[in-house]
Amino acid sequence: MRRLLLLWCFCLPLAQAEILTGWHGADRQSTQVVDHAHWQMFLDTFLDIDNFGQTYFDYARVSRAQIAQLGAYLTELQAIDPLKLNKPEQMAYWINLYNALTVSVILDEYPVKSIRNIGGPLGGFIPTGPWSNKLIRINGQMLSLDDIEHAIVRPKFNDYRVHFAFNCAAKGCPNLAKQAFTGANIETLLNSAQMAFINHQRGVRVQDGRLIVSKIFDWYQEDFVPKEEDLPLFLAQFAEPKLRAQLKGYRGRITYEYDWSLNEAAHSL
Repeated sequence: MRRLLLLWCFCLPLAQAEILTGWHGADRQSTQVVDHAHWQMFLDTFLDIDNFGQTYFDYARVSRAQIAQLGAYLTELQAIDPLKLNKPEQMAYWINLYNALTVSVILDEYPVKSIRNIGGPLGGFIPTGPWSNKLIRINGQMLSLDDIEHAIVRPKFNDYRVHFAFNCAAKGCPNLAKQAFTGANIETLLNSAQMAFINHQRGVRVQDGRLIVSKIFDWYQEDFVPKEEDLPLFLAQFAEPKLRAQLKGYRGRITYEYDWSLNEAAHSL
């Protein structure tokens, strides 16, 4: 039992953190546009979508040459100083970097049943996921996925919608977006990602009179609402009519769930 509790604790997402030293700021006057064409090509080639709007990645079809191309894209991002970008362009940079880096991590270990089976102390004997591993150097500093999400993007941009943009390669996660984020489309994509997740059964549903929502709304409650009882009305703002009506009148217990299995395209299984 003690070992199981240890494993569970290692897998908990991080709460809100202070922004890392040196990562404040942006150039409001900057007109620099980051080219994410290589990432878009990757998405166009390997991202599948089912009849219910959920996206899956076809890891099995990615060749070694294409893995190298993804690595080249990440190298291109490493050569950019994100602090010299304006805020929308900078946010798009970090989201694409996080998502592309996550796909790269999966491809390095593929086949794997879950991202949580990757990484951890003692050579991975205790799997914790790759989130705390220092994976990429930006502006001379080695960063982990946790650094990007919890110590740069969340505290710097203070926009809860980023939770619907980051993809952790799990079926329970919000979609890996079909379009690369850019400074020009980021508002549209963040809003559509929010709507898509809240109106999908893995995000929010009422089943047999019980409200069941993604663990994202538990792990990061403070990013969405001050207290749990405020959550149904918050979600109702973005819900389609039937779900909205159920949420507005809901006063019962909330159940949280999450599917950590790999977001792999069905024909790859």
